[in-house]
Amino acid sequence: MIFLQKSKKDLLEIFVVILFIGVYTLAASLVSLNRFWQFDAFWYDFGILDETIWKLSRFQLPIIPSLNPPVGILVWGDHFNPSAILLAPVYWISNRPETTLIAQAIVVGLSALVIYIITRKVINNSWVRFSLIFSYLGFVGMQNALYTDIHNIVFALLPLSLAFLSIYNQNWKAYWVFLIISLGFQENIAGLGVCLGLFLILKRNRNMRVGIMTILISGLYALLATKVLMPFFGNHGYSYHPTYPQEITGWVTQFFDPIGVKTRTLFFTFLSFGIMPLFSLSTLPLIIEHYLERFVLNTVGTRWDLGFHYNSLTSLIMVIGSIDLIMFLQTKKIFQKILTFWAMGTIVLVIFFHRFILHGPLLLATHPVFYEQTQRAKFYDNFIAAIPKNRGLIMAQNNIAAHLTHYNVTLLRQEYPQIKPDWIVFDTREGQNLNNFHPAGNIKILASRLASDSAYVKYYSSGGQMIYQRK
Repeated sequence: MIFLQKSKKDLLEIFVVILFIGVYTLAASLVSLNRFWQFDAFWYDFGILDETIWKLSRFQLPIIPSLNPPVGILVWGDHFNPSAILLAPVYWISNRPETTLIAQAIVVGLSALVIYIITRKVINNSWVRFSLIFSYLGFVGMQNALYTDIHNIVFALLPLSLAFLSIYNQNWKAYWVFLIISLGFQENIAGLGVCLGLFLILKRNRNMRVGIMTILISGLYALLATKVLMPFFGNHGYSYHPTYPQEITGWVTQFFDPIGVKTRTLFFTFLSFGIMPLFSLSTLPLIIEHYLERFVLNTVGTRWDLGFHYNSLTSLIMVIGSIDLIMFLQTKKIFQKILTFWAMGTIVLVIFFHRFILHGPLLLATHPVFYEQTQRAKFYDNFIAAIPKNRGLIMAQNNIAAHLTHYNVTLLRQEYPQIKPDWIVFDTREGQNLNNFHPAGNIKILASRLASDSAYVKYYSSGGQMIYQRK
């Protein structure tokens, strides 16, 4: 009923928002699809989730060979994501691996629509409502999440946004359903779940009972997933243990050190949301936990900047923090007009960051050269067609393996004699992205070894592209 407004102004606003979300979703789909067709997508991170969804859609256990070659392990020993089963129907529509890329863009678009429904319920100013959606989607961190393959936590944005909608609607039955689904997309979302409980306790229209229960359920879920289920499925301990600071002061200093990276991330993130979340008490635990996990408890530099998928959750947390503070400010007459100018200024800032400083990747959807690059990568199609698909285990380099996720594939490794793949597939051309050869490393050494290995014979060779068959 929220969209069935009588006011022409309301109808125009709804039309503009839906049009913006639709165009954004289309742009995200085009960019991620063409990146895939340019062979710039990788088995890490595309392959694990795509293989999981594909096998679940075929009612098979999601055993991933590359996680423990050649036999593999159940994916839930790597990341506990049983909610991925809800994505299986996308492969009942089409069996092409690109399907999940489109599904991811649609999920983000739908999450933006849910957030807009929240703003329609609690925010009076139409400029403010639009600016929040603009920040949520236009934030370069969200764009990078859609640009870089597919990820569990990006798909979790829809049930998480629905959980927040349930909070604002006071619909607690729906809240518990969407919370459990959200937790089921990745084990570390339990940390967000704990702080979601604190959000419920600290917000003005608080719910102490549900907040405490949320904290307990999320905490118990984290322990069950990381201490019992994942070690059981993976036959080893939890693989993603946090790295704790060696000194007490590190718990504070590592939020900002190295300064050049982390402070830049914080600066552009908060400004992309008009600094509103900085003053929202109820979402402060969500913000602190999020950056604690990324900045303090993790030493991997790719988690510190605005690249990759880690910023997708950031965008959701920030927009909720903005909503929470604006709900208070709009009750004060002095802020009512100021909020309109704030909204306009925030929109301008997001456009400026996207276009001139951070260079948001979704702008590629309008660039002719980007599509020309897709045409230049067409030569890969013959190579993929030459690979025997259903005749044993295929060992392929990272960007090629991403196109073989619906077959028995594992990543290229120097220790291939121990794994004994039936087919080894790689490309020795110069000038490739070094990620193409992860985890094999030096491709020339591997090619030299195979050329003199009596256990393998050359099956295909064209322009540096090689397929070896095991005798």
